[in-house]
Amino acid sequence: MLILFPFAAALLMLFSRGIAVRNALVRVAAFVTAAGSVFLAASGDLSRQIPSGSMPWLGSAVFAGELLICALLVFLSVRYKRPLALVLVLAQLGLGIYFETLYGHVEVASPFYVDKLSAVMACIIGVVGSLICVYAVGYMRDYHRHYTRLADRRSYFFFVLFVFLSGMFGIVFSNSLPLMLFFWEVTTVCSFLLIGYTRTKEAVNNSFRALVMNLSGGIAFALALIFICSRGGSPELAKLSMLGGAALLPAALLCYAGITKSAQMPFSSWLLGAMVAPTPTSALLHSSTMVKAGVFIIIKMSPLISGTPVGDAVAVIGGLTFLAASIINIAEPNMKKLLAYSTVANLGLIVACAGVGTPQAVWIAVVLTVFHAVSKSLLFLVVGTVENRMYTKEIESYDHLGVKMPVISALFMIGIAGMFIAPFGVVLSKWAAIEAFVKIPSILGPLLLIAIAFGSAATVFYWTKLAGKIVAVTDLPAEECRREEGVSGDEWTAEWAHAALSMAVCFLLPALSAWFAAPYVLSVYGIPAAGIGGLNYFSIILLMAMLVLLPLLLVWLRNAPKFNSRDTYMGGRTLNDKMMFNGAIGSVNAITLRNYYLETMFSESVIARSSNLICIGVLVLMILGGVLWNH
Repeated sequence: MLILFPFAAALLMLFSRGIAVRNALVRVAAFVTAAGSVFLAASGDLSRQIPSGSMPWLGSAVFAGELLICALLVFLSVRYKRPLALVLVLAQLGLGIYFETLYGHVEVASPFYVDKLSAVMACIIGVVGSLICVYAVGYMRDYHRHYTRLADRRSYFFFVLFVFLSGMFGIVFSNSLPLMLFFWEVTTVCSFLLIGYTRTKEAVNNSFRALVMNLSGGIAFALALIFICSRGGSPELAKLSMLGGAALLPAALLCYAGITKSAQMPFSSWLLGAMVAPTPTSALLHSSTMVKAGVFIIIKMSPLISGTPVGDAVAVIGGLTFLAASIINIAEPNMKKLLAYSTVANLGLIVACAGVGTPQAVWIAVVLTVFHAVSKSLLFLVVGTVENRMYTKEIESYDHLGVKMPVISALFMIGIAGMFIAPFGVVLSKWAAIEAFVKIPSILGPLLLIAIAFGSAATVFYWTKLAGKIVAVTDLPAEECRREEGVSGDEWTAEWAHAALSMAVCFLLPALSAWFAAPYVLSVYGIPAAGIGGLNYFSIILLMAMLVLLPLLLVWLRNAPKFNSRDTYMGGRTLNDKMMFNGAIGSVNAITLRNYYLETMFSESVIARSSNLICIGVLVLMILGGVLWNH
């Protein structure tokens, strides 16, 4: 139901007549999808498999779907004159035909399955993804009112959104690797279409960058399939370990596919380029869907790669990505790019934990996946609302946002708190990750500790800097304080629901661990994960109560009393009416609270280029490690 229902709803939206009908379909489909995912997660025993005998038509349908995807991508690559994309599409098509010819007859006992990890991933996709679709109803209305020159293709937009959700459900429920590869490519195509939605030159360029990088991961996935079957193995995810030592090479190839999909360095540029798309696209790609497919497959590979050269390489790439992306964000002036780099960084920490592969590290990866999805999605939705009201993506324009948009700012602060303030799960997960990394006996442990220590320090810096801009108080004209007027009910519904989820998952962290993360770790490793020791409800409730006061304070700012102001003190320097002061050697400088000198100290191009080069080298070593281990 969760795979087919969103797809059926997408078709209805594509061919629906009338805006009101389409919007109603979106809301109903979102509610049913979310309810279905929650029902699945709450349905008790989740260790289930669906036998292939009940779906004899599945293999032919999947192969036909792959041919349609390739035909679409070939057409678009030729139309937009993108030879590299065309070559990669044809290469993957050739591998698909080769696999189907030689190994298409190989039986798969259970093409679909459900376990604790796939159930929690389904909740993320179903609840967070559906709320994003509801938010998109109001957002896209305002988006096309503002960008009047763009063609209004909202029916097409919602069609792709729900096909995207269908593909993501397919990934997390697939036990058959050929079936998973099909859904993998569905998400690749949907992200390509969503990023290029506006059809501007920048959008087209960024969409093809995303396509090329993810196609390389798809080719690695196909090569892993061929290798598994050539060794007489079953193309089932649950049976990959039966290959013994020979399983490490396909595991390395699948990890490569996961690294491309989760936008780890050197592939992070495709996710940054996705910022050109409307905000619902960014929220879906960065929180609940696209990037989570990458970390999902790497977490699945954790038991196979733990303690091997492949696992060490994956952990190094994740740790370096977390550190580099966090440092870059110190001086990032674009709000959506800051959120994108934050996503890349947090995914890096999840990938590092999955590469380490110990029971505690995998527990952290699962918990962090949940918390990041909820908090980051809220931040993207709020930023989209601000962009539609203030027509800017620049962080420097967020000064005094708490006065201009107090309710939105309150929601904004909840999202920010979820990323770097205890007791929200992102911080608790980092705490547990430090403990897990300390226990690593090799040099990998100290390297990851350095990455998480300095990366977390940078994280606190840039989130605190942003929070300071939002809560700053000043006198503004009355019209500046009415920016929230006209925000749609769909946007408010999605944003308040996300805020409630952020609070709820924090309160329910012990339950989340007991119901999903810990049982999954126990089923895979046979031993319980340590989790976070000494966690108790009293400390969580106390800190949460303190955090609730800050959003209430921001709402109060709308009617705050006027404070007496005094002249700015500049340590004896002369200050004129234009807020200019006399500096050294006769210079005259303006007072600013902006990125003073930080752009040159933390250069994005220098940090990204050097980190990408290192990660490319580590990727090569990872594949070589898989080959040598196999021999």
